[in-house]
Amino acid sequence: MARTDLKKENAMTHLDQSSGGKRTVVVVGATSDVGAVASARLQQQGHVVRGVARNLGVALSDQDALNRAFAGAHSAYVMIPFDVHAADLHRFERGVGSRLAEAISVSGVRRVVLLSGLNAHLKMGTSLGAAEMEDRLEALGLDELVHLRAGFFNENFVKGMGFVEQSSSGVYATPFRGDLPIPLIAARDVGERVADLLTTEDWPRNRVVELHGGGYHTFAEATELLGRAVGRNVTYQTVSYADARAGMVESGMSASFADALVETATSFNNGERWALEAPGPRNTTPTTLKRWAEDVFGVSRHSV
Repeated sequence: MARTDLKKENAMTHLDQSSGGKRTVVVVGATSDVGAVASARLQQQGHVVRGVARNLGVALSDQDALNRAFAGAHSAYVMIPFDVHAADLHRFERGVGSRLAEAISVSGVRRVVLLSGLNAHLKMGTSLGAAEMEDRLEALGLDELVHLRAGFFNENFVKGMGFVEQSSSGVYATPFRGDLPIPLIAARDVGERVADLLTTEDWPRNRVVELHGGGYHTFAEATELLGRAVGRNVTYQTVSYADARAGMVESGMSASFADALVETATSFNNGERWALEAPGPRNTTPTTLKRWAEDVFGVSRHSV
């Protein structure tokens, strides 16, 4: 079947997914922290969720499987996952992005929410893959498209940046400056917003929707707060880019990913503007870092 005919056929399959009714929604990374929350919320509302994840039988490397997953769906949440082991991080990201864009283009999907980075407009570092995906999706001419630019995930501290492991020494070290505030966000709040955007009848007028999170903290403040949550006295230390890169590679990350993270840290340390909006009710989410730490580490609110 020709590509144009396939797109028409897919479009016909969701004509009955009327406004406010049950919809078929694709969730990329359905088993991730964000995707799992979005999927659960959508299913609770009666929508049909098609999860995209390797352990669900739909790998991001399989174009045919992606095309089948997106075929005839009404809406989709997409993201470019990090591969901390990729020999060439940005080549990996471009491959995933191209396959997702292809699946969307022939599917008839009418609404897409992309998880992007708050600093995506800078087109560098660990947000480059998301920034380039913004451009790919714009080229598809979708009427309902949102680039959901989220702040620094709280989960980064325990997934990839080794807070728990390092805290046993009493020192937490990264290449980020300790005296500059950074917007910190919980993945569950992003997942809730994703689900809201995929089902809302009040579609945002702006393509870019920023989510700063539950508050701004310096790395030094975050380290102290997280240290109390795990019952340890931990101080923060900024290490050189060279030492940080060497430590990441030694821990098993690829040199390519380490370089991207160092580029992100350099941007932050130089004071480049990440958020384009000022903090306010529209971009603030409910979960503070303190509340998140209580939930993750199981410490009572009274004792933290």
